[in-house]
Amino acid sequence: MAPTVKEQIEAADMIAFVTSTCPFCIKALAALKEAGYEPTVVQADYFVKKELSEIAGSTSVPKVWVKGEFIGGCNDGGLGGVMPCLESGKIKELMGVEGRGRPGAASSAAGPV
Repeated sequence: MAPTVKEQIEAADMIAFVTSTCPFCIKALAALKEAGYEPTVVQADYFVKKELSEIAGSTSVPKVWVKGEFIGGCNDGGLGGVMPCLESGKIKELMGVEGRGRPGAASSAAGPV
């Protein structure tokens, strides 16, 4: 059985639900890659879009999550969208803050805080 949209969001540091013909999807993915990120990319078919609607309130794409936080689409939604969140540093903040201290990850901390 394929993982649900929610399970995929929880499993990925960064995930983008897209369609291959959507110009906003292409722009958002290109911007993320240019910024040095490699999101998990899921092609959103009818069934995926139905699940996205239940989670995020619409079937439009792209829909991007970073560390479980709904970033939004290309320019809007969620925390403002991919482009504004790249510009403001929000994506970098989410990726960095959540990345520290994971089991097995390098840490500069001397001990428990």
